Amino acid sequence: MWNRVSIAVLGVCLMLLFSCGSSRRGSSGREEASPDSFSFETFNAKVGFSVGNMTMNATLRMKRDSFLFVSVQPFAGIEVARIFVSDKEVCLVDRMNKRYSQFSIREIPDYGELLGVDKLQAMLTNQLFLLREGNKAVKVSDFSVSQVASFFLLQYGDPKNRFSQEFTTDEHYRISNATLTSTHGSLRWEYSQFEALENGYVFPMKVDLTMSESSVDGGFSPRRSSQEISFYYKKIELNKECSFSNPIPKGYEKVSVEELLSVLNNKR
Repeated sequence: MWNRVSIAVLGVCLMLLFSCGSSRRGSSGREEASPDSFSFETFNAKVGFSVGNMTMNATLRMKRDSFLFVSVQPFAGIEVARIFVSDKEVCLVDRMNKRYSQFSIREIPDYGELLGVDKLQAMLTNQLFLLREGNKAVKVSDFSVSQVASFFLLQYGDPKNRFSQEFTTDEHYRISNATLTSTHGSLRWEYSQFEALENGYVFPMKVDLTMSESSVDGGFSPRRSSQEISFYYKKIELNKECSFSNPIPKGYEKVSVEELLSVLNNKR
């Protein structure tokens, strides 16, 4: 089922449940350092993605901390949908039926008031981030850190108890998997197929996301309420020209999010 969270993550685009090992918080100078960061100003990529049994190709364009744009093209040269995400809005365009819908990113259930395009970009590019007020740089000291064999578990609990986050990383804080959990459900993402890019950064060419809604009793029931989305990068270009124009073509009809998504669901 398509929903606002999956569409937002798809345009783009958005682990362990307990700690093991001994705590390392405050044990060395490492926790005060900022983790290695994937640096880019613009990010252009040819990608494939799958949602359930549906597989498509797409073009992904991102300008750092500014916008994320996806053009969905199941066949070469034929665009069927566009997805645009900025800090202010999410815009969905149905090219086949000449319709579009817009909604504020803050309307995304559960995380909208904290979610921003920078967080979605971080999720798609193997970077640490925190869903919290403000855009302060993330430091390892923001997390509770535990060592599990050769891996590190970074955990963060929101002071207002709205959510928790966990990242499993190597010693360079390169993420292998992560989870965002709230009372409404969880979002888990895993990285694989790491390859060196043109700038030498070792980057995951595949990202798998699983969204699960919580059941009535507060537990998770993945058989009934989970959705999986997989991204695999085919070609990535960094810091190239990244032009962008209004994502809504002239003459398109504006409809509600629910109406537009019901059309997409019926096409599946």
